[in-house]
Amino acid sequence: MTINLRKTAIAALAALSLVPAAAAPAHALGKKDKAFIAGAATAAVAGVVMQNMRANGQWPFAQQQPRYAAPPAQPQYYVQPRATYATTAPRPVTYQPRYVAPSVHSTPAAQAFRELSPQMRREVQISLARYGYYSGSIDGAWGPGTSSAVEAYARASGRSGQLGSIAGAYSVMDSLGG
Repeated sequence: MTINLRKTAIAALAALSLVPAAAAPAHALGKKDKAFIAGAATAAVAGVVMQNMRANGQWPFAQQQPRYAAPPAQPQYYVQPRATYATTAPRPVTYQPRYVAPSVHSTPAAQAFRELSPQMRREVQISLARYGYYSGSIDGAWGPGTSSAVEAYARASGRSGQLGSIAGAYSVMDSLGG
């Protein structure tokens, strides 16, 4: 307590010593000198007031001890999906390819027919027409009419199994005169 009293007394004497300087003749001190003296006196008085406030615990700028504060709750953006399906496992979906009948132009009989000479192709069509299986034009071209006529002839003569291979198709064409 004596230390605070001593400091206060020294500060007061310093402030009072500046007061006679203010009463000095006006021509001795300029405007800036007067402003300096007033500022120094204000600083001295303010220093004494601040010391008293700190000593009494009234200082508003006192540093406080840091306190722990829990971080604010973060919003949850991802929500785990919940199962909404039945407890039995779903059956796998299987897709069966749609059956597409082979073209009449891709059969072994068509391949064998195309390998014949144009004259022999016409002879096969003439024979099929003579037996009553073919009613189209005799042009030597393989088409749906010639294909169905060859299949009907092979069925009637018991050779329908031979049309599954090129060699068997040649034997059916040979029997027709080709």
